[in-house]
Amino acid sequence: MKLWIKIALLNVFIVVGLGILIGLTIRGVVVGSMRTELTRQGESIARNLSDRIADFVLLNDLYQTQAAIDDVLKTEHDVGYIFVTDKDGNLFAHTFKNGYPPDILLWNPVLTRGLQPTKNLLASIQLLDTEKGFIRDIGIKIFGGMNPEVHIGIREDRIDQALKGIRNLIIMLTIAVTMVGSVLSFSLSRLITKPLYTLMDFTHSLSRGEFGRKIDIRSKDEVGELSSTFNNLSCELDAYRKKMEESYKQMLRAEKLTALGRLSAGLAHEIRNPLTSIKVLFQAFKDNPALTKEDMKVVLSATEQMDDLLTRFLRFARSDEFNLSDIYINSVIKQVINLAQFQIKNQSINVVLNLSKLPPVKADRAMIQQALLNLVLNAIEAMPDGGTLTISSKMGNGSAVVSIGDTGSGIPEDIKDKIFDPFFTTKSDGTGLGLSIVYNIVSLHNGEISFETDGEGTTFTLRIPISV
Repeated sequence: MKLWIKIALLNVFIVVGLGILIGLTIRGVVVGSMRTELTRQGESIARNLSDRIADFVLLNDLYQTQAAIDDVLKTEHDVGYIFVTDKDGNLFAHTFKNGYPPDILLWNPVLTRGLQPTKNLLASIQLLDTEKGFIRDIGIKIFGGMNPEVHIGIREDRIDQALKGIRNLIIMLTIAVTMVGSVLSFSLSRLITKPLYTLMDFTHSLSRGEFGRKIDIRSKDEVGELSSTFNNLSCELDAYRKKMEESYKQMLRAEKLTALGRLSAGLAHEIRNPLTSIKVLFQAFKDNPALTKEDMKVVLSATEQMDDLLTRFLRFARSDEFNLSDIYINSVIKQVINLAQFQIKNQSINVVLNLSKLPPVKADRAMIQQALLNLVLNAIEAMPDGGTLTISSKMGNGSAVVSIGDTGSGIPEDIKDKIFDPFFTTKSDGTGLGLSIVYNIVSLHNGEISFETDGEGTTFTLRIPISV
C-alpha cells in the first residue's frame, strides 16, 4: 500500500474516531443533563401534587384525589402514570385505565434507611425498564412517618428524541467532515509524499549502479536535507566506482599476465613443433633447392598453425574492457581447454567433458574465459602427478551452471574461508589474485561461485544468469 494512501486513511480514521468519541461524550453529557432535569421536574410535580392531595388522602376523598391526578396528567406530557397509596399502604388512586399492575407497590417503595423510622427518605427515585421503554419512578411520602405515598412515572421519550437528533447530527457531521477531510488528506498526503517517491526512485537508481546522478528536491525540510545527502553519496559512489574499476582493470591485467606466463611454456612448445618442420624443410632446401608441392603444404600448414596460436593468445591478452554480448559457454570452455592443452598433455591429465546444450548467456566473453582459465589452471596444478579434469555444463534455475573438478588432494580445512581473499596464496610464486579475480568476474555478472572439496579432489561451480 502506498504511503500517501496510508496517511490519508490514518487521517480518515482519526476524523471518524474523534467524531465517535466526541459524539459519545456529547451523548453522555446530554443524557445526564436531561435525566437530571427530568428528575427535578418529577420531584417538583410530585411535591406539588402531594401538597394538593394531602387533605383528600386523609379524608379518603377518592374523587378529589383522582381529579387532582388527572389535572396533572393533562398538563404534564412527560408523566406516564401516577398512583397514590392511602394511610394503610394500599393503592388508593391511579391513572392506569386498563387495570394496575399487581406488583405496583413493589416498584419503588419509599423506605427509611434504618430499622427505626426516624429519618424518612423524602424522595425515592428508581429507573424502571418497561414494555414502553425506560420510566423514572419518583416516589415521595405525603406525610413524614406515615404510609401515604405519591408516585409519578416520568417517561424518557424526550431523551430518546434528543438522542436520535444528536445521533443524526453527529452522523451527518461525521460524514461531512470525513468527506472534506478525506479530500484534504489525499491532496496533502500526495503533496507530502511526492518528494519521498522521487527520493525512492532515486535510491532505486543508486541500487542499480547509476551513480553520479542528482535529485532535484529543494525543500528546506528533512526531505531536502536527505536528498542533499543522497546527492553527495551518489557523487562519492561514482568517484569510488571509477577508482575501483581502474584498480580492478589493473588487477585483471596483472592476473592475465600471470596466466599468460603459466601458459608460455605451452605456447613455446606448440610453436616449436611447426618451426621444427619448417626448419627441416629449409635445411633440405639448401641441399636440394627444389621444393615439392607437398613440402609447400607442410610449410603453409605449420605457418597457419603458429598464426592461429598467436591469434588466440593475443586475443586473450588484449581483452580488457567489459563488453556484454551473447556468448556460448560451451564454446568458451573448449577454447580454454585448447589454451591449456600443453599443460594437460605434459601432466598426463585426462579431460572429461559433460556439456549440455545451453542457450546464449549475456556476458563478457574475455572475462568468462579468464575465470574459466584460472579455474582450469588451478585444477591442473592440483594434479602434478596426473588425474582427471572434469568439466560439465547444464541449466539450473535460469542460470548456466559450469562445474570444474579435479582429483587432487583437496583444499585444507583451515584455508577454505580465505581462498577468495585478494593476495591470499599458498604458492611461493603466486599473486594471490586468481580466485579473487574469478569471484569478482562472477559477481560482475550477477552470478555465484561455490566449491566442494575433500581428500579426493575439489569441484568449483559457477552459476551465470542467462540474462543480466
